[in-house]
Amino acid sequence: MEVKVKPVKLIELFYDLIFVYAISKLTALIAEPVNGVISPNNFFAYLITSFVILQAWLYFTNYVNRYGEWKWFDYALACVNMIAVIYMANTISHDWASMAFPFDLAMLILLLTVVVLYSIQAYEEKSMVGAAGNSITILAVVCTIYIIALLTIFFNMSQYVIWINVVAVLTGAFLPFFIRGKFDNSIISFPHLVERFELLTIITFGEAIVGLTHFFDTTNFNFIPILVFFIVLTMFGSYVIQIHNLMEHHRVDRSLRLMFSHYFIVISINLVTVALELIHSGEVNHYFASVLMIISLVIFYLSIMANKQYYRQNIKLTKKDILLMIMATVVGIAIILIFISNLYAFMIGSLIITFGNFSVLLMKYKRCLSE
Repeated sequence: MEVKVKPVKLIELFYDLIFVYAISKLTALIAEPVNGVISPNNFFAYLITSFVILQAWLYFTNYVNRYGEWKWFDYALACVNMIAVIYMANTISHDWASMAFPFDLAMLILLLTVVVLYSIQAYEEKSMVGAAGNSITILAVVCTIYIIALLTIFFNMSQYVIWINVVAVLTGAFLPFFIRGKFDNSIISFPHLVERFELLTIITFGEAIVGLTHFFDTTNFNFIPILVFFIVLTMFGSYVIQIHNLMEHHRVDRSLRLMFSHYFIVISINLVTVALELIHSGEVNHYFASVLMIISLVIFYLSIMANKQYYRQNIKLTKKDILLMIMATVVGIAIILIFISNLYAFMIGSLIITFGNFSVLLMKYKRCLSE
């Protein structure tokens, strides 16, 4: 089957920038600890809101990947979509009850723009049995759930809205496995989709660096900012080698693993940023910040390594590679936990995890080039 090659347009990069702005706004939900820790309610709201925003990004991205030719109506509805994202981002606050209505209304508008785009495609195909019709059915169900959420707010039952959003996220994620239709994998451009995910992730790394610039205090020089920079840099390097260099992009694939893994990749990058900011503030429970950092790094590396099924034919993740990565992670975790209140130990332990995993992937890439 011929691989569909599709260039990424500059408007798509602009679109990604707006979504990363929305994702970066989420840190406000968890950046201010109470008694040294992030409350479970705020952390849960952060996770659900993250998944909602990333899912909104994916709905439009999937349409563009499959059918988008950037005709006038593509541009028009993309603009409506982006305006709704900005409004959505500016509703984010600790008070879920006050943000729920405008947030869910913005999400509904986002989804409806994608429904209209798929409807135009289905009309041109004169069929509802293909991927366009399949997507319309799935999105109609998800839109209905958000309408129910808005009605719930109208009837003064806002406490249930976040759970309805959970249902919406799970429905959007898993309904495609049950409503398959006559899906033709050839309409998916795997190279285009990988590039879109790479752009989103790279911009997220950029936001992380911007969020950590307060470490670089010109009036009080120390090595902490340098360690912070190399933690983020080696995470970025690990991502680039795994996703950009080791994977075979020229392929035909539904790419579900790529999609789901990037939810966790983007969220884990943001959580690493939050953990670093919390530990830097000095007003956080060190056990909490350390556990948050460890879990975030583990999720990040598990998520990027989940894409090993897309490796090029001459590349294979060996038991030795896995063992080295585990050893680096365990050593780094041990240093963080043994010297729990030491800022340098926190940074060095984190760097051992990121640099160790980066080194394994870099050696694998070098072996690939030499073969």
